Order: sequence, then structure tokens, then C-alpha cells
Amino acid sequence: MLANVFYRLDPFLVCLVLLALLLVAEEVGFRSRKRHRPGSQGIDKADFALIPGAALTMLSLMLGFTYVMSEARFETRRQLVIDEANAIGTTYLRAQMLPEPESSEFQELLRQYAALRVEIANMRSYTPETIREADARTKQLHGLLWSQALILANKSHDPVVALFLVSLNETIDVHGERVAALRDRVPFSIFPALFVSSAITMWLVGFYFGMRGLRVRIITTMLALLVATVMWLILDLDQPVRGAIKASQQSVLDLQQDLGQPTLKPNE
Repeated sequence: MLANVFYRLDPFLVCLVLLALLLVAEEVGFRSRKRHRPGSQGIDKADFALIPGAALTMLSLMLGFTYVMSEARFETRRQLVIDEANAIGTTYLRAQMLPEPESSEFQELLRQYAALRVEIANMRSYTPETIREADARTKQLHGLLWSQALILANKSHDPVVALFLVSLNETIDVHGERVAALRDRVPFSIFPALFVSSAITMWLVGFYFGMRGLRVRIITTMLALLVATVMWLILDLDQPVRGAIKASQQSVLDLQQDLGQPTLKPNE
């Protein structure tokens, strides 16, 4: 439940909150110097410098691995758009080789299917409810296409029909892969761990500068901003629709245009 709420939040707002949290953590760490005098516990400044350095290294590794996970999911969604457009286009071309009246019927159904894919691409949000609704409408067309294809296959054993069935089956399979890709997100448990690790790291940085008696707000603010920016990039890539970075739907739009349907522009 908490994960569903988190995934619906705007990545930019989440990172603004994270930025504020990091700045507060650094300030708390800096002020903690009054209760921990240098050398009071046998800790030298040079020795303590190793601790925030190690924490920053660990945080950078965690952010890097999470970015790779998020970017891989984004690339999968982008590639599946191309794969689906190619599968529908191939099925449409093979439908043209079928005997009439089946050829015209399948071409019309495939044009409707391409239009539905464009409509889904133009959806403003991919919530579990909208995904289920889109999946149900798509499966309805799948059922109609497949049932008519089976009827044709029982009437004719032409190799062209077999080729058409293969491409139609691939079209149906790609849809399942796209739905799975929309639901595949970076595991929620990773983000609380990143937020906590970032806050602890900034506390250590603030504590270190407090031990040295240095007030370097510009440096610590830039460090917090850097962490928040990388986090925003991770969250934005992990969003199927919302955010500044979106997987291009141009392949499906071009396909619809090629099939003779008016092209709808995707939402900005």
C-alpha cells in the first residue's frame, strides 16, 4: 500500500523533500560538534575524515546501482514500444496476403488495435486501475483476432495462414511484455534505504565540518543538491509516464499513420 502511494508521487516533489531533509541533517550534524569536542573520545580530525569519506563512497555506489536498475527498466519499456509496432506492422502486412473477405476484416481489426495502442500511449497516468482497464480492452481485441484466425486456420492450411498466426501470436505476446514492464519498478525498499543513507551521510559531513569549525554552506548545499538531483533522475526514469523523461511512443504513432489512421499527438 505504501509503495503504491510512493510510486504515484511526483518525483520532483519527492526530491525537494529529500533536499530539505539532507540540509537539515547536515545542520544537525554541524551543531552536534558542541557535544562532541575534538579529541574528547580519542578521535582525531584526520581519522574522523575517513568516516564521511567512506559513507560518501558507499552512497555513490548505492545511487549508481539504483540508477542502473532504473535505466534498464526505462530502456526495456522503450524497446518494447518498437517491438510492438514492428509486430503489429508485420501482422498487418501478412493479413494483406490472406484470402478475402478475411483479409479486409483482419486489416480493419488491426487498424483498430493500432488506434487503441495510441490511445493507451496517450494516457496521462498508469495507475493499477487504468492498466487493468487498458489490458481488458486490449485482450478483448486479442480474443476477437485470435478466434477469427482459428476459424480461418481450420478452413485453410495455406502456409500464409500459418505465417499470419505466428505474427499475430507475437503481437499478443508483446502486449503481455509491455504490461509487465509497466508494473516492473525499482523495488520500493531500496528508496527508504537510500533516503536514510543520504541523511546519515550528510549528518557525518556536517559533523566533520563542525569538528573543524568550518561553516561551508555552499559546498554542503551543492552536495545535497547533487544527491537529490541523482535521486530525481532515478525516480523519473522509473516512472512509465509521469515526469520529464518518457519512453518515446513515436513507433506506434508512425505505425498508425502507415495504416491509414489519423495520428494523435502524445501528451507533453
